[in-house]
Amino acid sequence: MCTAKTTRTPEATESAESAELAAGLRSAARDAGIDLLGFTSAEPFELREEWGVDQPRELLPAGRSVVVAGFAVRYEPRPVPSEPGKPRGRFPAFGSRVFEQMERHCWDVVGGYLGRRGFAAVEAPCIPIKPAVVRAGLGRYGRHVVVITPQLGSMVMFACMVTDAPLATPADDAPVYAETCPEGCRLCVDACPTGALAGDYKLERARCITNWLWGADIPAELRPELQNRLFGCGECLFACPFNSGVAAPTAYPVPTDAMNDGPELIPLAAGDRGYYERFVPTFPRRAGFDATRAGAVVALGNAADPVAVETLGAVLRGADEGAAADARLRGYAAWSLGRLGTDRARELLAQAEGTERDAGVRAEIEAALG
Repeated sequence: MCTAKTTRTPEATESAESAELAAGLRSAARDAGIDLLGFTSAEPFELREEWGVDQPRELLPAGRSVVVAGFAVRYEPRPVPSEPGKPRGRFPAFGSRVFEQMERHCWDVVGGYLGRRGFAAVEAPCIPIKPAVVRAGLGRYGRHVVVITPQLGSMVMFACMVTDAPLATPADDAPVYAETCPEGCRLCVDACPTGALAGDYKLERARCITNWLWGADIPAELRPELQNRLFGCGECLFACPFNSGVAAPTAYPVPTDAMNDGPELIPLAAGDRGYYERFVPTFPRRAGFDATRAGAVVALGNAADPVAVETLGAVLRGADEGAAADARLRGYAAWSLGRLGTDRARELLAQAEGTERDAGVRAEIEAALG
């Protein structure tokens, strides 16, 4: 009696191995407290013009797949309100105290699993994260231009790695531009304090508070909308109905930053780097010391506490090396002194008007005095 012999093609064998590898990695990620895991190919990202184009294989020439790990970033806030003589800023109750630690955790879990199986994997924080998430099938763009996932809404952040493991092919890639919001829903658009959302899945970055707090110019007419924020905004996310039923995790698999979400503004505006290191969480530090300081200077104008006058005056006259070298920071200080409007504030503005050499700062001073 003859027995037929089944022969598997190389493609079928690789497909089976790929499925087994992907299933094992998903299981390891889940056991390690990672909420979402997806795969997309290492093909170049063809993106809208404002995003540019990036190629994962620039990070790993033999790259075949991009691994995308997602984790919830909402937590119970620890706000500290301002009080007379001690104005405070604020960080949003998502991401600030957990992102750095969870990103590293994802890289360690994914990279370790693949490395033990003989595959290379490199950290990829510089590839376009949101398009990678969508192409990996983990979510779709919302009208607020943030990715919405079925499981966690948009209160989720991601870490990516490029690997030579055969986890995905171009045929597996989901379309990048699929939309998910109900037709007619404008809750995020209406919640945006500065009108940065055009309502058609587009963001006007020059009007976005989050963009400002990464160091972009803050338009004078929109500075009051910054309020006392020091990093991020999130009004569109809090308004999004996809987030309404998502509870904050009760614990994370890694230690998170322990500081509160309301540091004092005056030490930050004054350029106290020691205070910055002690009281600013690790994720906001990615924006850089200068960006945080600039946000604090503007926030002091919005706080309207006269205790800030001398600090702002020192920034305006360039009393330290950082302020002396940063004309934009001095311009913000002039604007904030104008907002305070006390006799001493006007005196400091008038003094600076006679010594300031930068035309842009002089224009801010004139507007503040006017």
